[in-house]
Amino acid sequence: MKHIKKILKTEGIIKAHPNDTLSSVLSKLTSSHDAAFIFDDKNVFQGVINPYYTLIKSSSYDGSTKVEHALFHPPHVKEEDTIGRIVQLMNESKIHYLPVFNNKDIFLGITSARRILKYMQNMDLSKATIGSIAHTQKGLVITVLPLDPVSKAQKLFKDYKTSKIVMVDKNNKLKGIVSHYDLIPYLMAPANKPHRGDRGEKSKASFRETPVKNYAKTTVLTMSKNQMISDAIEKILTLEIGSIILIDTEDHPIGTVTTRDILDLLRPDKRKKKVIVSTKHLSKKYQVTFDGFVRYVTQHLQTSEVANEINLIFNEEKNGSLFEVRVHIIMEKGD
Repeated sequence: MKHIKKILKTEGIIKAHPNDTLSSVLSKLTSSHDAAFIFDDKNVFQGVINPYYTLIKSSSYDGSTKVEHALFHPPHVKEEDTIGRIVQLMNESKIHYLPVFNNKDIFLGITSARRILKYMQNMDLSKATIGSIAHTQKGLVITVLPLDPVSKAQKLFKDYKTSKIVMVDKNNKLKGIVSHYDLIPYLMAPANKPHRGDRGEKSKASFRETPVKNYAKTTVLTMSKNQMISDAIEKILTLEIGSIILIDTEDHPIGTVTTRDILDLLRPDKRKKKVIVSTKHLSKKYQVTFDGFVRYVTQHLQTSEVANEINLIFNEEKNGSLFEVRVHIIMEKGD
């Protein structure tokens, strides 16, 4: 892929060994979509440790668990993969850091959601408004009240398969955000040791009944639905956050825009391009055939990764004995 060098990271990669403990590795990560890359003594890639798969999807590990027992095997990015394909792998695996390999399966480095966001900044699609994209929790914001117990938040995380929940007051005004990642230190408490009674279980039970406000972040980045996607990207990159809360004029949350939502704009199966069709001298008897042809061609052209707009020009000549079809593709900026 011609863009791989622009989004490839070869230094500063978080690495660990299979014999390390989960607590030591997870302490190096900064979000539920982050990942540590595990290599053995021969420097052979083994897999990753990711908070989502270690804690959210599974509850069988604690901080003392060896990394080798909790490995997740992520999809491998090939150097010829398109950006749309890479985004698809990231969003479907829920990991925003993936390993990159060449055709000989040699580890080249990693790529990340943040690097792709930076790449997107100069694309025309970033000029659209945030409200125009299909964003997370659109129209149905998952919320908790400040005094709700942690156990309620945990249930919502599981039921809605989300990593963040919005905290509001009794008037539905934004008060903060509760992240599953922020609960990791408490969820990773070592299992009970022999001859210690049920002390550990009582401690965990007490934690589950603690008000969520004790673990919520009250400084939250907010934007209106009329602001541009490029503004959201800039804030996500600058402030090193993963999501933005959309609010109305009265500070009521109306949606959450995540890194995933923005990345989805690059997926061929999510993003359809504008196709402008024009005809010259088209006879009515060929209209049905022409319409079917246009639908067929449009379905393929709309998923072009590098195109921003497509002009399809159809010209009938010599009373239907000759047809000319021309396709003009306007490329994305930066491609």
